[in-house]
Amino acid sequence: MEMLLNCLNRMSNSASISTKKLIADPSTENIMFSPVSVAAAMAMTHLGAKGDTANQIDEVFRFNKLEGKFHSAFGELHGLLLDKTAENVTIKSSNRVFANDQLKVLEDYKNALTVYGAQVDSLDFAKNPEKSVESINNWISEKTDGKIPSMLAKDSVDGNTALVIANALYFRGNWHSKFSEQQTEQRAFYVSHYTVVKTPFMFQRGKFRYGYVEELTLQIVELPYAGKEYSMYVLLPENFDLKKVEANLNPENLTRWISEIGYRTVDITLPKFKLEESLNLHEVLPKLGVTDVFDQSKADLSGLAKKPNLNVDQILHKAVLEVDEAGGQVLAERSDADRSKERSVVYADHPFIVVVRRRSSSVFHLMGAYKRPAGRIQSHDEL
Repeated sequence: MEMLLNCLNRMSNSASISTKKLIADPSTENIMFSPVSVAAAMAMTHLGAKGDTANQIDEVFRFNKLEGKFHSAFGELHGLLLDKTAENVTIKSSNRVFANDQLKVLEDYKNALTVYGAQVDSLDFAKNPEKSVESINNWISEKTDGKIPSMLAKDSVDGNTALVIANALYFRGNWHSKFSEQQTEQRAFYVSHYTVVKTPFMFQRGKFRYGYVEELTLQIVELPYAGKEYSMYVLLPENFDLKKVEANLNPENLTRWISEIGYRTVDITLPKFKLEESLNLHEVLPKLGVTDVFDQSKADLSGLAKKPNLNVDQILHKAVLEVDEAGGQVLAERSDADRSKERSVVYADHPFIVVVRRRSSSVFHLMGAYKRPAGRIQSHDEL
């Protein structure tokens, strides 16, 4: 089983990095999603797909590499990684399939969904689309204890909607070494070389794992959460060239970069932020070659229901990452750290990539790009 889980790690990480490249916006839009959750949503879709519809999903997510074993393995992986509430880390996640109440979903499909902790809910999309949206939003709010209060706008479904597949993930952790609130202050975040947004920045000095990718002028620093089971990695290009970093962002490079970082004294200045992003995979997957599942004339979902001309209308994903000062004790600054010639400075006052990973499994829980804080964009001359 361990070998299967390792293989699934690579599959979900690889496919979702491809997804990140497609949703990456060259403007100032933030990005945040959960690679393992996106892969789980597609695995739930794959459960009901047959023929070319299943093959297209396999082509991108490589589920077929594990033949018939991947659902049980992925279900175990999903259960191990998600829905964790401990003293130091809170992970809230949930999966659900919402079907038109006139659709007779196969019992075999319903039973198979349980490996993802999911079920099918029947909604009256035809007569009560707004009530259906309310039900979906209530579900995600309840499952995340209000951390994610909604994921759909009122006009997101209509009378023609047959199937909506949804999942969401919320992550917040306490740092192994907390940031002192007394050192948090308003500073300028550079959205571009010439425009800024004022936002609270945190600071601390300590021993952190740090690395530098010279060809990308890329700083990498690991911020471990308390207990050191999970870590957040900040990937900051010194020259503002986030596009070049994203172009080189693949599972092999990311894993190698992280493996090569080592401990040294680091001054870290990082904005407080909450990344909360929604993703409709219907807008992304066709660019990767997954088209039939959304096409009523081509979709084969005979593993889900024995109804002709049945397609998935939406595959929805929402991810939330909160980053603030909270953590263990504030580490006292050491005199040898003050004198260290090996001190590095990570000043994250311009767009950067953020990755949250469980260290023991190498699974990427969350991945995104922080490109701008909330607030008014000012010209540099206004400061």
